[in-house]
Amino acid sequence: MTAQPEPRPTVAVLDNQQVVRDGVLAAIARHPDELAGGAAYATIEDALSAPGPDVLVLDLYLGRDDEVVLEHIPALVEWAGVVVLHTAEEKPVPLRRAVALGVHGVSLKNDGTAALIDVVREALAGEFVCSSVLAEALVSDATVTPRLTAREVEVLSNLRDGLTQRQVGSRLHVAEETVRAHLKSVRAKYMDAERDVTNAGSLVREAGRDGWI
Repeated sequence: MTAQPEPRPTVAVLDNQQVVRDGVLAAIARHPDELAGGAAYATIEDALSAPGPDVLVLDLYLGRDDEVVLEHIPALVEWAGVVVLHTAEEKPVPLRRAVALGVHGVSLKNDGTAALIDVVREALAGEFVCSSVLAEALVSDATVTPRLTAREVEVLSNLRDGLTQRQVGSRLHVAEETVRAHLKSVRAKYMDAERDVTNAGSLVREAGRDGWI
Protein backbone atom coordinates (compact mmCIF):
# COMPACT_ATOMS: atom_id res chain seq x y z
CA MET A 1 0.00 0.00 0.00
CA THR A 2 1.45 3.33 -1.04
CA ALA A 3 2.00 5.75 1.82
CA GLN A 4 0.03 8.94 1.56
CA PRO A 5 2.14 12.13 1.42
CA GLU A 6 2.06 14.38 4.44
CA PRO A 7 -0.39 17.26 3.97
CA ARG A 8 1.31 20.56 3.26
CA PRO A 9 0.74 23.42 5.72
CA THR A 10 -1.80 25.94 4.44
CA VAL A 11 -0.79 29.58 4.37
CA ALA A 12 -3.42 32.34 4.30
CA VAL A 13 -2.82 36.08 4.00
CA LEU A 14 -4.65 38.97 5.65
CA ASP A 15 -3.74 42.30 4.07
CA ASN A 16 -5.85 45.21 2.83
CA GLN A 17 -3.79 45.58 -0.35
CA GLN A 18 -4.75 43.30 -3.26
CA VAL A 19 -1.27 43.49 -4.76
CA VAL A 20 0.27 42.25 -1.50
CA ARG A 21 -2.23 39.43 -1.15
CA ASP A 22 -1.53 38.32 -4.72
CA GLY A 23 2.23 38.58 -4.19
CA VAL A 24 2.23 36.48 -1.03
CA LEU A 25 0.08 33.76 -2.61
CA ALA A 26 2.32 33.75 -5.69
CA ALA A 27 5.38 33.31 -3.45
CA ILE A 28 3.73 30.39 -1.69
CA ALA A 29 2.85 28.81 -5.03
CA ARG A 30 6.56 28.74 -5.91
CA HIS A 31 7.06 26.20 -3.09
CA PRO A 32 4.42 23.56 -3.86
CA ASP A 33 6.39 20.77 -2.18
CA GLU A 34 6.40 22.62 1.15
CA LEU A 35 3.39 24.91 1.37
CA ALA A 36 -0.19 25.12 0.16
CA GLY A 37 -1.72 28.46 -0.67
CA GLY A 38 -4.78 29.25 1.41
CA ALA A 39 -7.34 32.02 1.29
CA ALA A 40 -6.66 35.73 1.03
CA TYR A 41 -8.59 38.15 3.24
CA ALA A 42 -8.94 41.92 3.34
CA THR A 43 -10.66 42.16 6.74
CA ILE A 44 -10.36 40.48 10.11
CA GLU A 45 -14.07 39.67 10.09
CA ASP A 46 -13.76 37.75 6.81
CA ALA A 47 -10.79 35.81 8.13
CA LEU A 48 -12.29 34.82 11.47
CA SER A 49 -15.51 33.63 9.81
CA ALA A 50 -13.55 31.00 7.82
CA PRO A 51 -11.62 27.89 8.91
CA GLY A 52 -8.20 28.76 10.28
CA PRO A 53 -5.02 28.06 8.28
CA ASP A 54 -1.79 26.54 9.53
CA VAL A 55 -0.06 29.90 9.01
CA LEU A 56 -1.51 33.40 8.71
CA VAL A 57 0.60 36.11 7.05
CA LEU A 58 -0.71 39.28 8.70
CA ASP A 59 -0.28 42.95 7.89
CA LEU A 60 -0.02 45.30 10.87
CA TYR A 61 -2.43 47.84 9.38
CA LEU A 62 -5.80 47.04 7.83
CA GLY A 63 -8.89 48.85 6.67
CA ARG A 64 -9.57 52.03 4.82
CA ASP A 65 -7.92 54.09 7.56
CA ASP A 66 -4.98 51.70 8.09
CA GLU A 67 -6.28 50.65 11.51
CA VAL A 68 -3.63 48.92 13.59
CA VAL A 69 -4.48 45.27 14.27
CA LEU A 70 -2.71 44.90 17.62
CA GLU A 71 -5.87 44.36 19.67
CA HIS A 72 -6.96 41.56 17.32
CA ILE A 73 -3.70 39.60 17.38
CA PRO A 74 -4.65 37.29 20.29
CA ALA A 75 -7.84 36.22 18.48
CA LEU A 76 -5.93 35.69 15.22
CA VAL A 77 -3.26 33.66 17.02
CA GLU A 78 -5.99 31.48 18.49
CA TRP A 79 -7.66 31.13 15.06
CA ALA A 80 -4.52 30.27 13.08
CA GLY A 81 -1.82 27.81 14.00
CA VAL A 82 0.97 30.33 13.43
CA VAL A 83 0.85 34.10 12.79
CA VAL A 84 3.67 35.82 10.91
CA LEU A 85 3.63 39.61 10.83
CA HIS A 86 4.36 40.95 7.32
CA THR A 87 4.62 44.71 7.45
CA ALA A 88 6.18 47.86 6.07
CA GLU A 89 6.23 49.32 9.58
CA GLU A 90 9.70 50.08 10.89
CA LYS A 91 8.75 51.70 14.18
CA PRO A 92 9.98 49.54 17.05
CA VAL A 93 7.14 50.05 19.52
CA PRO A 94 4.20 48.61 17.52
CA LEU A 95 6.39 45.72 16.32
CA ARG A 96 7.39 44.87 19.89
CA ARG A 97 3.77 45.06 21.00
CA ALA A 98 2.82 42.62 18.23
CA VAL A 99 5.51 40.21 19.39
CA ALA A 100 4.35 40.51 23.01
CA LEU A 101 0.81 39.67 21.86
CA GLY A 102 1.96 36.39 20.35
CA VAL A 103 3.03 36.66 16.71
CA HIS A 104 5.45 33.89 15.76
CA GLY A 105 7.73 35.85 13.40
CA VAL A 106 8.26 39.24 11.78
CA SER A 107 9.00 39.90 8.11
CA LEU A 108 9.49 43.41 6.76
CA LYS A 109 7.94 43.91 3.34
CA ASN A 110 11.10 45.59 2.12
CA ASP A 111 12.97 42.31 2.73
CA GLY A 112 11.03 40.60 -0.07
CA THR A 113 8.88 37.50 -0.39
CA ALA A 114 11.83 35.07 -0.32
CA ALA A 115 12.63 36.30 3.19
CA LEU A 116 8.96 35.98 4.11
CA ILE A 117 8.92 32.32 3.03
CA ASP A 118 12.00 31.69 5.20
CA VAL A 119 10.21 33.24 8.19
CA VAL A 120 7.13 31.08 7.52
CA ARG A 121 9.33 27.94 7.41
CA GLU A 122 11.04 28.78 10.70
CA ALA A 123 7.78 29.72 12.40
CA LEU A 124 6.25 26.39 11.34
CA ALA A 125 9.26 24.68 12.90
CA GLY A 126 8.50 26.39 16.20
CA GLU A 127 11.15 29.09 16.01
CA PHE A 128 10.65 32.83 16.41
CA VAL A 129 12.50 34.54 13.57
CA CYS A 130 12.82 37.92 11.85
CA SER A 131 13.44 38.48 8.16
CA SER A 132 16.57 40.62 8.51
CA VAL A 133 19.05 42.17 10.89
CA LEU A 134 16.97 45.36 10.82
CA ALA A 135 13.76 43.52 11.71
CA GLU A 136 15.52 41.71 14.56
CA ALA A 137 16.94 44.96 15.92
CA LEU A 138 13.56 46.69 15.76
CA VAL A 139 11.95 43.86 17.68
CA SER A 140 14.61 43.01 20.23
CA ASP A 141 17.28 45.71 20.66
CA ALA A 142 16.31 47.71 23.72
CA THR A 143 18.98 50.32 22.97
CA VAL A 144 17.16 51.30 19.77
CA THR A 145 14.11 52.66 21.58
CA PRO A 146 13.87 54.20 25.05
CA ARG A 147 11.12 52.65 27.17
CA LEU A 148 8.53 55.27 28.10
CA THR A 149 5.90 55.05 30.81
CA ALA A 150 2.19 55.30 30.03
CA ARG A 151 2.08 58.76 31.62
CA GLU A 152 5.05 59.98 29.59
CA VAL A 153 3.34 58.79 26.42
CA GLU A 154 0.15 60.57 27.50
CA VAL A 155 2.03 63.85 28.01
CA LEU A 156 3.74 63.59 24.63
CA SER A 157 0.47 62.71 22.88
CA ASN A 158 -1.17 65.83 24.25
CA LEU A 159 1.78 68.00 23.22
CA ARG A 160 1.58 66.49 19.73
CA ASP A 161 -2.07 67.55 19.63
CA GLY A 162 -1.01 71.17 20.14
CA LEU A 163 -1.59 71.67 23.84
CA THR A 164 0.81 73.76 25.93
CA GLN A 165 2.47 72.22 28.96
CA ARG A 166 0.06 74.13 31.20
CA GLN A 167 -2.91 72.82 29.22
CA VAL A 168 -1.55 69.28 29.38
CA GLY A 169 -1.32 69.59 33.16
CA SER A 170 -4.89 70.84 33.33
CA ARG A 171 -6.17 67.99 31.14
CA LEU A 172 -4.29 65.35 33.17
CA HIS A 173 -5.15 67.02 36.50
CA VAL A 174 -1.51 67.48 37.47
CA ALA A 175 0.67 70.51 38.07
CA GLU A 176 2.59 72.05 35.17
CA GLU A 177 5.76 71.20 37.08
CA THR A 178 4.77 67.52 36.96
CA VAL A 179 4.43 67.74 33.19
CA ARG A 180 7.91 69.28 33.01
CA ALA A 181 9.25 66.46 35.20
CA HIS A 182 7.84 63.86 32.82
CA LEU A 183 9.45 65.64 29.87
CA LYS A 184 12.76 65.82 31.73
CA SER A 185 12.56 62.06 32.27
CA VAL A 186 11.82 61.41 28.59
CA ARG A 187 14.67 63.69 27.52
CA ALA A 188 17.11 61.82 29.76
CA LYS A 189 16.06 58.48 28.25
CA TYR A 190 16.56 59.74 24.69
CA MET A 191 19.89 61.31 25.54
CA ASP A 192 21.03 58.00 27.05
CA ALA A 193 20.11 56.40 23.72
CA GLU A 194 22.22 59.09 21.98
CA ARG A 195 19.22 60.57 20.21
CA ASP A 196 19.17 64.23 19.17
CA VAL A 197 16.67 65.92 21.50
CA THR A 198 16.74 69.54 22.57
CA ASN A 199 13.17 70.56 23.43
CA ALA A 200 9.61 69.27 23.80
CA GLY A 201 9.09 69.39 20.04
CA SER A 202 12.06 67.10 19.40
CA LEU A 203 10.81 64.70 22.09
CA VAL A 204 7.45 64.49 20.33
CA ARG A 205 9.25 63.93 17.03
CA GLU A 206 11.42 61.10 18.33
CA ALA A 207 8.55 59.41 20.17
CA GLY A 208 6.56 59.54 16.95
CA ARG A 209 9.42 57.95 15.01
CA ASP A 210 9.53 55.09 17.51
CA GLY A 211 5.77 54.56 17.42
CA TRP A 212 4.97 55.59 20.96
CA ILE A 213 2.56 58.22 19.68
